[in-house]
Amino acid sequence: MTLLYKEELMKKWFECVVPELRDDEVLIAIICARKKYSDRISRSEELLDKIILKGDKEENIRRLRKFLRVEEGDYVDFKTGEPIPLEAMAAYLDLYPKSTLKAISTWNKTVLQWMSDAIINPEFELRVFRKIDTKLFSSIAKSNSRKPVRILDVDDQNLEQYFEAGLPEPDWITKTRGGWHLIYLTPTKEKEKEVSKELYEKSKDFERIEIQWHQGQTVIPGTLQGGRLVF
Repeated sequence: MTLLYKEELMKKWFECVVPELRDDEVLIAIICARKKYSDRISRSEELLDKIILKGDKEENIRRLRKFLRVEEGDYVDFKTGEPIPLEAMAAYLDLYPKSTLKAISTWNKTVLQWMSDAIINPEFELRVFRKIDTKLFSSIAKSNSRKPVRILDVDDQNLEQYFEAGLPEPDWITKTRGGWHLIYLTPTKEKEKEVSKELYEKSKDFERIEIQWHQGQTVIPGTLQGGRLVF
């Protein structure tokens, strides 16, 4: 078994809700491990692995498919050296495109500061430069270009009650390990404001509903999340 259990579902979701990239934009996906999913790991790992998607939809689907074909033993527990089990892992894609131009500006300032410190201080830890790719990825992850979707996180198995209370129908519903992710397409600024206002008004009285305002990260259908199927 691998982390990707149903490729066709992943592909259908990707084609439905993942935006086409523009200009300097890229998308990012990650694999993480969480201790709450499995007691076989010593701690959570928020970033076991990462990938930058930068092509058209077909190319990005192929790259994501390859990225998700994870097997037990591909990653090890940093503390114990034991293989991290699939039951501890989950895969996410951030549906907010990232501006590489904006990211490089931030990343460049950091690297130039490292270079300056390395020249001035003979005791500067040069091994920090080994993390140069990690720093770039972090800068990209923080550099939203636009927000073409709005995600509603419902921490409740009983979803129907919220629609009965007037919650608008989403463009996609993902069944997660703990509840649901409702994805609403917002291709324009006007649509984003309209959807955000409606979701806020309809959800503010429910404790188990949270609107993701600052990130577009969502679990990928067709994969395993903590050993359970995401669909």
